[in-house]
Amino acid sequence: MSASGRAGAAALLIVLASFVQAVSVGINAVIFPTALESYGVDKGVIGAVMAIEFVSVFLVSGALGRMLGLASLYSWLLVSTAIRLPALLLLSFVVDVPHWLALVALHGLGNVLFGTLLQTWINSIPFERARGLSIALYGTAISVGLALGPVLVGQLEHVTSLLAPTLTALDALAETHLALQPDALVTETTRIALLLSAILSTLAALPLLAGRVLAPRFKRPRQGRLLDTLRQAPAVMFALALTGATILGLQGFITLYGMNNGLAFEQAALLLSAFMLGAIALEMPVAWVSDHFDRRYVMMALVLLSLVAAVGLPMAIYDLWLARGLLFVWGGVMGGLYSICLAVVAERFEGDAQVAANGMASIMEAVGGTVGMIAIGLAMQAFQVDGLPYVLMFACVLYFTFALTRYPIR
Repeated sequence: MSASGRAGAAALLIVLASFVQAVSVGINAVIFPTALESYGVDKGVIGAVMAIEFVSVFLVSGALGRMLGLASLYSWLLVSTAIRLPALLLLSFVVDVPHWLALVALHGLGNVLFGTLLQTWINSIPFERARGLSIALYGTAISVGLALGPVLVGQLEHVTSLLAPTLTALDALAETHLALQPDALVTETTRIALLLSAILSTLAALPLLAGRVLAPRFKRPRQGRLLDTLRQAPAVMFALALTGATILGLQGFITLYGMNNGLAFEQAALLLSAFMLGAIALEMPVAWVSDHFDRRYVMMALVLLSLVAAVGLPMAIYDLWLARGLLFVWGGVMGGLYSICLAVVAERFEGDAQVAANGMASIMEAVGGTVGMIAIGLAMQAFQVDGLPYVLMFACVLYFTFALTRYPIR
């Protein structure tokens, strides 16, 4: 196979795996917070539970170079799948916060490892041209999956009969080998959704089985390279933190935000789909623009549009179609910003340095997401539902302050 053929085949496998895993994550983004709220957990704690999933980014990114020195990228992809599956299955049995924290953290470890490895892989592919557009294809696959997840949650009644026998068998195994029975507060909808998410999360590894010979190998990067990447590209790394706060914050709380503003569960769940559909439709056009203009100005324009969207959300939420339209545009803005950041990282760092660069990119995204979700949960607890847009407005203003007064945009 030619070099271009290998690059295309590898990219296709990465896109397929990313898409399927993103569907699972999209289901979790709806089920995790709504299930916890039904168990009587307050929003501040829900924010902490949702954020704990991304704490593992610090562990994964800091150790990624050593891990790839011990075993191949392909091997670690399979390990990450083995970590995610039991965590999702066990969540359908418990309702107490300590167990949820532990299991969501375990799932997060597997999910973050999987995503970081795929991101490192696609950034290592030697695309000959239009790197921004190529990276956007990968981001679009994730956006499509995240948009489809909430849609599937709204259609669970159509798969309940198909998955019920599997759920019964799972209950029997858990009772026999773990002496574990599902808590009475766990609804059938929650259990079916978590089972479907676990199945999809496992299927995400199947496309990669055909790509073992295509997976790259990396040498162990030098110590200290992680901080080097932050110093070399501060504006891009902090822009990734902003995308983490916005994208992960909306994933974790937009359904609750809609429900607390009078929307039905099915309507509120589709707000996340609108956000992700915007990323699907607009991410590639934004990436194309960034391939033809100075990326730093495109980045600043996108942050400004995100600020406008955050300001408009409290007014738009009372009109369902207006809210969907605003979230559609917002999704395209943040999806485009994310793709531009990945493209800049891929351009500025080569070879083994990309391992550290992608590790720091994942760390910054996780820092933004972790701090953002905790802050949103606490703000919604203190200021009612509008704590969500308040936090995201502040994040945009904070980035402007940083980018315009302290560091050059690179």
